Parts: sequence; C-alpha cells; structure tokens
Amino acid sequence: MRGTEKLRNKLPDYQGRKIRVFLVIALIVFITSILFQLIVDSLPRLFRNSEPLQMIAPFFPIIGSTSIISIGLLIVRKFWRSKDDYLAKFGEKAYQKGFKFVVTGIPMVFSFIVHGFFSSDLFSPYRIDDTFSYTLGVPISELLVIIPSYLLYIRLILAVLFLVLGLIVVFKALSVFGIDNMALVYVYYPEESILQNHEIYSILRHPTYHGLILISIGSIFFRFSVYSIIFFLIFLIGINIHVKFVEEKELIQRFGENYEKYRETVPAFFVKLKDFKKYFSTLFYN
Repeated sequence: MRGTEKLRNKLPDYQGRKIRVFLVIALIVFITSILFQLIVDSLPRLFRNSEPLQMIAPFFPIIGSTSIISIGLLIVRKFWRSKDDYLAKFGEKAYQKGFKFVVTGIPMVFSFIVHGFFSSDLFSPYRIDDTFSYTLGVPISELLVIIPSYLLYIRLILAVLFLVLGLIVVFKALSVFGIDNMALVYVYYPEESILQNHEIYSILRHPTYHGLILISIGSIFFRFSVYSIIFFLIFLIGINIHVKFVEEKELIQRFGENYEKYRETVPAFFVKLKDFKKYFSTLFYN
C-alpha cells in the first residue's frame, strides 16, 4: 500500500511484525468503544430498579455516543497539539511517541459512526413503558399507522448506496494520499509531505471526512430512527469543530492567505451541485 514504507520509517522501534501491536491496539479500542456505546444505550433498561436512571433514560444513547466521539477527537487533537513538544523532546522518534494518539483517537471516531448502524436496544429491548426511548430508538416507519412496504426497500437501498459510496471515497483517499498521510505523518514532518494536487481537492477540502459523512448518512437510512439522525448531527458538529479549530488552524499557519482563499471557494465536506459530474469522474475514472 502506498506510503507504508514511509510510515514504517517513522516507527523505528516497531519494524517487521512488531508494527502489528498498533493494529491490535486500534482494534481493541474500536471494539471496546462500540461495546461501551451499546451498553450505555441499554443501561437504564439493565437497571430498571434505579429511578434516577429511568428519569434520564432517553438521553443515555446520546450521552454514550457523545462521550466517545468527544474523547476520540480530543485524543486526535492532543496528537496535533503535542507536535512541537514531542519533536523537541524525542527528535526522530517524535511521531512514534505521538502515534499512540492516532491509534486510539481515530478508532474511537470510527466506532461512533459504526454504532449508528446498531439498534439502541440491542442489549436490552424496549418495553411498553419505555415510551420516549422507544419513540426515539425504533425506525420512524414503525411509529406510523400506515406505511407502504416498498418504502422499506427504498430505505435499505439508500442505506447501501451511501455506505458503499462512502467506503469508495475513503478507500480512494487511502490509495491516492497513502497510508502515511492517513496516519497523519505529515503533521509532524510537513517538510516531507508532498503537496496534493489531485482533482478531488478542487471539489472538496476534506474528502476523507466527506466519505465518513456519507457512511453516517447511510446509517440514518439503515436505522431510520430519531437517534440515528441525532448521531449524524453530533458527528457533523464534532468534525466541523475539529477541522476548524485543529486541522485548518494549522493549515492556515502553514499556507497563510492562499489557504484562506482556497477555503472560501472550495467546500469542506459537501459537493456543490455543479461539481457532481467531476466528482463521480474523479472517484471512478481518475
């Protein structure tokens, strides 16, 4: 995979099979984060005798998910903010020391997106007295008296389309920009990074985040619940905050007025209607 060798060079103490330790850590964090969210979703129903839990039961899925994405983004932010201190303290091993933030923060953010595809009562089903939680958690179509059966198929088709398109965008970004860029090597070593002039950047400033947003939209159609819409909005707000106050703040420091002008003309996450043809051409032909 493109950029693999460069990434390995920045992890000098983890050559050969030793690098797998990071994959194991990322996988453990990812699975643990999903389980945490699913358990918190059902926590009030697992402890029905607790009156305080019952009073705020409908908010638990929001609390659990918001906690995970907030912690994940704060950990990624720590990676960016620790750069100067780590470079001064650890020199050539600065990125290696900071890589722990990458392999913990990013999987937590991914787990938030995947969590959106799961039912909020997976571990403990709703009961007849869980009125508000049930209303927020079940598919909206189940709350309607009459709903044509074909709408279910339309919903699932849209879910698959957005999921597949999002995955295509993410893998396209991975193949074009390389695993080293996706693992944020350029943050610590901007002088070694190659200025990306791929056509996708004339359409979107952050194509990878765009792909993740598409996957998150897919989860809305898949679950089709109020919770799934809330999760999407939380993700969108979180990513906007992260990009504005962490990533683009540094990009403006590096590229100055040129990036400011670029930011004014090219959207961050959503393709303009006039660029749709170029967008699909870039994804499937370039």
